[in-house]
Amino acid sequence: MEEEKEEGVKELGRYAVIEDDCLKRLLKRCDECGTVLDQSLIDMRKEGSAWAVAYHCLNHECNAVVTIETQKKVGKGRGQVYSFNHSLPIAAFITGTPTPRLCDLGFLLKLDLPSDRTMRKTVREIGSVSIERVSDDWQEMAREIAVDASEGNGLEVSIDGQFDAPGHTATNNKNTVIDCHTKLAIASAVLHKGLAGIDGVSCRMESVGTHQALVELIDNGIEIRRRVGDQNLMVNKILREDPKTANIEMTLDWWHVQKSMRKEWWKMVKANPGLAPFYRMFFNHLFHVHKKYPKKEDRPRALEVVQSFVMHIQGKHKWAKSEEFKLVTKCEHGKLKRMKKGEKRPTWKVGIAGNI
Repeated sequence: MEEEKEEGVKELGRYAVIEDDCLKRLLKRCDECGTVLDQSLIDMRKEGSAWAVAYHCLNHECNAVVTIETQKKVGKGRGQVYSFNHSLPIAAFITGTPTPRLCDLGFLLKLDLPSDRTMRKTVREIGSVSIERVSDDWQEMAREIAVDASEGNGLEVSIDGQFDAPGHTATNNKNTVIDCHTKLAIASAVLHKGLAGIDGVSCRMESVGTHQALVELIDNGIEIRRRVGDQNLMVNKILREDPKTANIEMTLDWWHVQKSMRKEWWKMVKANPGLAPFYRMFFNHLFHVHKKYPKKEDRPRALEVVQSFVMHIQGKHKWAKSEEFKLVTKCEHGKLKRMKKGEKRPTWKVGIAGNI
């Protein structure tokens, strides 16, 4: 019984669609005395998705003036609005639903909704302010978590820009700064190409946005030890010229590290089709090494482990030290699994498949 009561309370706050004629049927009698009402004297006024119904009971003993509103009001003073008229445009804004399409939906289904102009005004004057305040609180919390997780060693952040269109046609750009350790977004910058310093040149937005977001973090007392990004020369230049950001170490992200290698591999595969079976194997191996040896001091060994792929695909899993292999003299994998009957492990034969 308690569970049924809780479910009933939850259902009270939900909305349902009521047609005009059905609403009038509920108003046949006075709520105060039960006298049959004169339907012509019932005033029905629509405000967006809400209805306000008023009537005057003609019974001399009752003489009640009753107003019924189909929704509660939220807000204060002259800023009061019906609840669904308030929540509908906010929900559309948060979910990315264009208000003109929402109005089209209401028109086709014959639903009473606020006008497009009213919904835009609600989003601008109420929704945006509230969302920005909540976003600022969450961002401040994310920054505190990231700083605590760094244990005083400074943050390692990943930065990239997202354009609203490719190439020179872009008019807007958003740069996001993510803490690499906690994976939390701790800063962002949204820019338009018409802003001063960008002067209509779309490719400048990413560098200006990256600089703006990092300076904001630094001005808030957050130390940035390293940034992970791509090889954007404009970004590197603007950060190098500012004393606040000049000492931040630059590291390429994994996708951009292996991007150039993939191009080279495709060239080799086209010239030597025998290398095709090893394409995926090599990049799986490269990813494994990248994850296993993330520290700078391990790079000499990591490079030799990457090079050991050439020995592995020749069927050689142990070898003597040489100029190429000073630290690594065998494969790091364990005992290889036996192949099923009829299967063969791809092997690179020097002079037939080409050169790597």
